[in-house]
Amino acid sequence: MRITEWGYTNPVISPLYSPPPLLWRDTKVVLVVYETSLDRIRAVLPEPMEPAGNKVIAWVSDTPLGTQGACGEACLYVQAKFGKYVGTYEPYLYVTSEIPLAAGREIWGFAKKLASIRVFAEREIYRGDVERVGTKIMSLQTTVDVPASFDELPWGTDGVFSLKVIPGAAEDEPPLRQLVLTAGKVNAVEGHFFKGRGSVAFEHSDIDPLDILKPERIVAGYYGIIEMYLPLGKIVHRY
Repeated sequence: MRITEWGYTNPVISPLYSPPPLLWRDTKVVLVVYETSLDRIRAVLPEPMEPAGNKVIAWVSDTPLGTQGACGEACLYVQAKFGKYVGTYEPYLYVTSEIPLAAGREIWGFAKKLASIRVFAEREIYRGDVERVGTKIMSLQTTVDVPASFDELPWGTDGVFSLKVIPGAAEDEPPLRQLVLTAGKVNAVEGHFFKGRGSVAFEHSDIDPLDILKPERIVAGYYGIIEMYLPLGKIVHRY
């Protein structure tokens, strides 16, 4: 095959996924915003990023329709800044299928692993659970007391940072290391986003130590239906 005949990604004869932008529709999401210590945020932020605040956004979602198929996703966002850029960074990120896993790691460097993810309602509480090999590494709960705006969440102004790390294929080949910033778009479906009393629980795992970012104060919980758009990012730092 000539290079001009290659697909967008491996395997080039039958690519696993198509080029960005990525689209998600009718996504159900449970979110909890909480405060932790700046020292805990510094412990998960790769240099040269610095904390931009002490708030964390815990996220669990279920997408039935998207350009990478149906998928569950879960992550923790911390407030981060680098130079003139202010946004968030995801030290922990999980998905339920191989296409978003491979594309997220290969294109942007999102730190994705596979996990079992559920979003569901039980009485007046909406829940998001994340389990890896028998350990419930994160569980979110929220009530839906009042209508809310997605803009209330502490995202920053410039997008999401990700750390792209690809090991070298030869012994003397250095790894590729890039700090990437991506300005995606997330919109709540009108009339379908609510705020309430939130709760976060982490079951300790030395393999997935999300409890490094344990909460000190819960700000609020959120539940709703959202739509997302993710374009290519830009490289803001090369290591």
